Amino acid sequence: MDWLSQAWSAVSSFVGPVTDLKVAVVTAVIAYFAIVWPLRYQRSAALLDQAVRALERSYDALTVSGATTSPIKADRLNWLTAARNIETYKALKKKIPVKVYRRIADDHEEHWRLRFYILLKHGALRQPSYYGRPRPVPRATHSPIAPEAAVIVHAFAKWPDGMKDPVDRADFHRIFSETDPRTGNPGLRHYLDDGDNPGNRQFRDLMYPYPKLTWWDRRMMSLGVRSSLRRSGR
Repeated sequence: MDWLSQAWSAVSSFVGPVTDLKVAVVTAVIAYFAIVWPLRYQRSAALLDQAVRALERSYDALTVSGATTSPIKADRLNWLTAARNIETYKALKKKIPVKVYRRIADDHEEHWRLRFYILLKHGALRQPSYYGRPRPVPRATHSPIAPEAAVIVHAFAKWPDGMKDPVDRADFHRIFSETDPRTGNPGLRHYLDDGDNPGNRQFRDLMYPYPKLTWWDRRMMSLGVRSSLRRSGR
C-alpha cells in the first residue's frame, strides 16, 4: 500500500492541514472506488458472457444446433430466432462498460461473423424461392422467411463499412524479424518473390534469412524510411 501512502501525502500537501472531515471524505472516495471498480469489471464480464451466448444461440437456431448447414433450413421461426439473438447481442455489447471486454466481444463477433458468412454463401440462399413461398406449395406447409430476419442475419455476416482489418495493422517487419515464415518453405519464398504478383510488393526481394531488428529499426521502416533489407543487385 505504498502507493496509497504516497497519494495521501500528495493530497495532504495540496489541501493543507488534515482534518477529520478531510479524512472522512478521502476515506469515502477510496471506499467508493474499491466497491465500484470491481463491480464494473464483474458487470462487464457478465454482459460479455451473455452477449457471446446470444451469438451461439443465433447460430444454433439457424442451423438446428449444427444439424442443417448445407444449406440451412428455410424455416421462418429459425430465422426469426437467429435475428432476435443477433439483436440481443448488439444490445448487450453496447452496455459493456470496460473497453477491454468490448474488444473481446469484437473478437467473438468476428469469429461468428465468419461462420455465418460460410453458412449464407450457399447457392440455395441466392434464390428468391428460398425466402418466399415456392409455388404451388400450399400456404399451410411453408411460411416465408420474415424479411426483417433475413436482413438482420445477412447484414451481420458482412464486413461492416469503416471497420479496419487487423491484417492491415500487422507489423510485418516484426513478424519477419521474430519468425521468418519463408524458412523451410521454398514455395512460399517463390510466391513472395514473384515479380508478376502485384500483391506481394512489400514482401518482394527481402533479405533471407531476415535479420533480427530492434524496435527502432521497425519504427523507422513503418515511417517509410528507406530499408536496407532488400537484396542487393535486384
